[in-house]
Amino acid sequence: MKGLTDYLIPVEEEAFVPLQTQLLRSICQRYGLPVAILYLADAQDGNRFRYEAVSGFSGEPTPDAFTTGEGLLGQAALERRLLSERIPAHLLISPTLSALIDLDAVFWYAIPLLYQDQVQGILVIAASEDKSTEWDAPDWKEFITEWGAYLQSVRSRRYIQALLEKTQLQNQELASREEELRQNLEELSVTQEEMRRAQELLTERTRWQELVIDLFSLTSSVSVFDGMSLMRVFLAQASHFMDARVALSLWRDPERDVFQLLVQWASKAASQLWPEEWKLQPDLIERLEKERKAVSVTAHELLAEGTVELSGWYVAPFYDVGGLRGMLLFGFSEVPPLPSEVETALRALSIAFFSAIERLNRVFTKDFPDIIRNFAEVVGGEVIFLSADSIRSGEIPWINDIPLVQREAYLTAMRSTIEKGGVWRVPSDIPLREIGLIGHQGMWLLRL
Repeated sequence: MKGLTDYLIPVEEEAFVPLQTQLLRSICQRYGLPVAILYLADAQDGNRFRYEAVSGFSGEPTPDAFTTGEGLLGQAALERRLLSERIPAHLLISPTLSALIDLDAVFWYAIPLLYQDQVQGILVIAASEDKSTEWDAPDWKEFITEWGAYLQSVRSRRYIQALLEKTQLQNQELASREEELRQNLEELSVTQEEMRRAQELLTERTRWQELVIDLFSLTSSVSVFDGMSLMRVFLAQASHFMDARVALSLWRDPERDVFQLLVQWASKAASQLWPEEWKLQPDLIERLEKERKAVSVTAHELLAEGTVELSGWYVAPFYDVGGLRGMLLFGFSEVPPLPSEVETALRALSIAFFSAIERLNRVFTKDFPDIIRNFAEVVGGEVIFLSADSIRSGEIPWINDIPLVQREAYLTAMRSTIEKGGVWRVPSDIPLREIGLIGHQGMWLLRL
C-alpha cells in the first residue's frame, strides 16, 4: 500500500492525531469514501476505545467512546473480525456529513486493527457502495496488519508515559511527605534518623526509576544487527545495578513446556555452564500465572529438573495473549528480599526486554529470508537456514568440504558470530563463498 504506510512512522504525541487524520484522508481519497474514523484502544484498558481521528466530519463523531461488545463497533472488537451494516442514509445525515445527503443508504464497516490477536484500534468506514472486495485484498490486509502493529507501539508509549507520570506523582507525594516530616521535626523535635530514612527511600526509588528509563531507551534502539549484543548489555546493566551474579532470559516453548535460553550474562564469579533448556517447577509457573508479578524464589523452588549453584533468584515474567511467554532471571548467592519498588521495576524491565525480542523475531522470520532470497535471485547460489543449536553443536552439512586444518577456525568464527549477531562472513583464508544474517534463532545463509 505505497503511500499509506508512509504515515506509520514514530512521531511525538502531539503530532499523532494530525498524522492519523492525514492517513484517513488518504484512505478516503484512494477508495472514494466520504467518511473514515479511527478509534484507539485505551493504553491501560484494552476493552475501552476512544475516538482519535476522523476524515469527512467537521466535528467529533458519535459515539466518542465505546467498550468491547457495545454496538456494531464493540462487537467487531469482541469478534476480532470485520463487521458491516447497510444503514439508511437519513440516520446519518447532518451538517457535518453532507457528502451522504443524496444517498438512500450507506455501507458501514467496522474493521479491527490487530496486533498479536489483540485489538489495538477500530477503523470505521462509510461508503456509498459495497466495498467488501476492497477489504479482502491482500495488500489491504497487509496494510491494516502493519497499522495494528504501529498502533500497539503508540499504546505502549502512552502506557509507559502514564507509568512515568504516576511515578513522578509518587515522587512528588514522597517529597511532600519529606517536607511535612521536616516541619514536624521542627515542631515536634522528630529525630534526624527518621528524616534520613525518608531521604534514602526517595533516593532508592529514584535510582530504580532512572534504571527503568535507561533500559527502556536502550531496547527502543535495538536493530537486527546489534540486537543480541544490546540484549546482553541490557542484562549486564540490570545485574550490576542489583549486584546479581548472573542474568538469564528464557523463552517458553508451549508444545514441550520448557523454557529455552535466549541471552545470558554472567559475572566471572559465576562459573556454572547454564543449560540451553530449563524445566521449571509447576508450582512456580502456576504462581506466576496467578499473581502476574515478579517474585523472589530459592533454587529449589525454581527448577523441576537439574541444579544451579546460586541459592536465590528474582523471576520477572512476561506475558502475551497466550499467558506466560518468557521471563528474566537474576541469580544471587543468597535469597534476596523483593521490595515493592524493585518488583515494579522488574516487571517494567521484562516488558522492555521481551518487546525488543519480539521485534527482532518478526524481522528474522519475515524480512531476513526475503533479503537473502532477493540476493540469491541476483547473484545465484543456495539459501539455507542453520539453527543456532546446529551451529553450536557443529552440525554443518558441508563441514567435511572444509580442509581439516581450517574446520575448527571456521566453527569458532561461526559460533562467535551467532553469539554477537549481525552479518556472517567467512574468514578470508577459508575457501568458501558465504554470507549470512544472524538472529538468536540461527542464521539465514547464502552460499555461492
